[in-house]
Amino acid sequence: MALHVPISLKSEHESLLARMRRAMRENDATGEAARRVMQVMDGHMMREEKFALRPLGILKALARGETPAELADVAQLVHDFKAELPQMVDEHRQIAELLRLLAREAETLGKHEYVELAEDLIEHAHLEEDVLYPAAMLLGKYAAFVRGGG
Repeated sequence: MALHVPISLKSEHESLLARMRRAMRENDATGEAARRVMQVMDGHMMREEKFALRPLGILKALARGETPAELADVAQLVHDFKAELPQMVDEHRQIAELLRLLAREAETLGKHEYVELAEDLIEHAHLEEDVLYPAAMLLGKYAAFVRGGG
């Protein structure tokens, strides 16, 4: 079993990205604001999926009492994630600022779907920082412990 981002998280990221791409196609201040968001968000999401969300792919197996062979991979990914975390949290701050700008522009132009998108993305970032990132960190500690390094 290779490490994969849980399908529910992958689907949510894809849905949010599809909505952002729609916003980017707008030929007004909303589209410009969306393009600025994506300049930061695109690379951020790729790193996030690699370092923070892939380790979560073993949660179901652990909950079933299994010891996945990928524990070494999880330990390494989370080790790398720890180094990436300050930048990723800073990117969340940058993205949130740009999303607030997107929401203001969209509100001014009466494009409420993009106001909602901005709110959804900010809420998603809170979920990541409050639940998903700490869960990945715990998985890394668990993997290191089980492998005798923690």
